[in-house]
Amino acid sequence: MIYKKGTIALCIAGLFITLNACSQSPKKRDKNLKTEISTESTNQKKCNWCGTFEVPENVSWRTIIPPKGESGNKLIISGTVYFPDGKTPAKDVIVYVHHTNTKGVYPKRGNEKGNGKYHGYLRGWMKTDSNGRYELETIRPAPYHSHDGEPAHIHYNIEAPDYPEYWLTGLWFSDDPRVNGYKDKIERNGGFSNIVTLTKDENNILRGTRNIILEKFED
Repeated sequence: MIYKKGTIALCIAGLFITLNACSQSPKKRDKNLKTEISTESTNQKKCNWCGTFEVPENVSWRTIIPPKGESGNKLIISGTVYFPDGKTPAKDVIVYVHHTNTKGVYPKRGNEKGNGKYHGYLRGWMKTDSNGRYELETIRPAPYHSHDGEPAHIHYNIEAPDYPEYWLTGLWFSDDPRVNGYKDKIERNGGFSNIVTLTKDENNILRGTRNIILEKFED
């Protein structure tokens, strides 16, 4: 088969565009997904890691996640979200989290909707206050029961005004022996370390801090 030079050039250009689209950064994909989801009501279709689109109307800077009677060690994680300069607190940022229970599974009641079908009921939403603060009260999660290696973690998604929803590397605990094997697999660390050291307060509650810096997004 014989190809003209112009045809070959067009083919090469088309291949380059296709490969570039496939290697598109998560920032661009997230932005497109956010636009797509916002037009679909609450029926989740194409983003099973998203969660900020389901934010409750009465969201506060603080949330209590576990239902009464949920087993596990009480855990409180607090922090501040900053603008990309790393100094200015960012208010009205939606922080969405979800995690496993003490058995390493995402527990479900059977009536979950949206991404509750994937994430279970141990999830919550916060909106940072005027000082950029957020705080979640929950239980310490266990690592996945189905496979070894990955540290126990809390999933984080964030969305700020004029920022598309995107994910951070999950919050890990410094006393988890699995952490060392996963340090080279950080996807997005939120500007600060995602590895949190826990301490116990006078009420025997585990406490830790995770601060976050918003990423710079291209138009």
